[in-house]
Amino acid sequence: MRSSTGGETAQRRQAGQPRRRPISLTFYDVDYERGSRAHGRSVAAAPPEGGLIGRAGLVHADFDGEHLRITGYEIITGPHPASALINALHGKQLIVGQGILTADLRAAAMVTPIPSQLLNRTIDTLAFAHRIRGGPFPTGCNLDDLVKENLGEMRCRVRFPTSAPGLRPGGISGMSPERHDADPREDAMLVARTWEALVTTRTLAWGAGKPFWTHRDGDTRPGTAAGSAELDGEHIAELTGEQTQIEAAEWAARIREEGRIMRPTTPSINGLLLANLAAAYIPVPEPVRIIADTLQAAGEIPSDRVLQAEDLYMACQYLGTQQNLDVRHRSATGKKLTKPLREPVAWALWQLTHPEWTAAHGTGAKRQGRPPPATSGSRS
Repeated sequence: MRSSTGGETAQRRQAGQPRRRPISLTFYDVDYERGSRAHGRSVAAAPPEGGLIGRAGLVHADFDGEHLRITGYEIITGPHPASALINALHGKQLIVGQGILTADLRAAAMVTPIPSQLLNRTIDTLAFAHRIRGGPFPTGCNLDDLVKENLGEMRCRVRFPTSAPGLRPGGISGMSPERHDADPREDAMLVARTWEALVTTRTLAWGAGKPFWTHRDGDTRPGTAAGSAELDGEHIAELTGEQTQIEAAEWAARIREEGRIMRPTTPSINGLLLANLAAAYIPVPEPVRIIADTLQAAGEIPSDRVLQAEDLYMACQYLGTQQNLDVRHRSATGKKLTKPLREPVAWALWQLTHPEWTAAHGTGAKRQGRPPPATSGSRS
């Protein structure tokens, strides 16, 4: 990959300064088994802590100050994709992702601990772009906009299904666009090229805000205008790992105290509560293990499937936000699960241990002809 300008490296050469030492980077993108978007009127979205990582795509590269050279690709899958991703990123010199701090690591933290050493080497292009742009919302800073404004290209993958009424292409009767089964390495490659453009041109461009449709007024209001900003030496130092990104340095404190990473966005009380019940802060949820043992004894979970601690945390992520909070809080305080919680937990465990069925019917599907998993052995 070649950029349009040598920028900083050319200046170094003219000044007689030594050539920048090459940087090794890993760019990545995540697909979710369960996302946190809300579909439907007056339905609040879950915080990132309500998501469950399904797989990740990695693109490895070296940067010499002028050009980014791709050195390899990797796909992360398996029964424990979150911990597999953290292990794959362990020891990497620099990790770059769009939303890695604002969403992806927050979801991963619910099922596996996040090492502070990893955070210190992490760059989130979404959080970076939002801070440079300013304002209470990261408008125009999503990957679609950054790719369009900084690379002059269109992202092929649809950002997310717009299945809420009024947001569909054909109005309330229209169908949501199909995302297809896009390889996450494709978006990781776009993140890589966008990062290269920011560093070599020393400019960040963001997109216009989306038109705002109001049901009450029945009209469409224009969004905010697109724009750009020059990046100074400190900004480049952040992007190249010479200086820790501020959102990475304060990551744990911000999510546990504010329920957000980007400022001044709206804090999330549910995000804050869940973040304080992440895998690193509570014991293994034994009430969930009791139900898992009951299901296994009844033949609902394969007898050769050994559930690890991460599986039990993952089962909680199949629940709604309030149920997730309740199960984790009861696990942390040694309380038993109530009857209204036991069946959703049993169903979550069944989905987790039957990935083929889940892939065919969706994680939010009903039992469609299956009897409820047996939970009689876990009464409170």
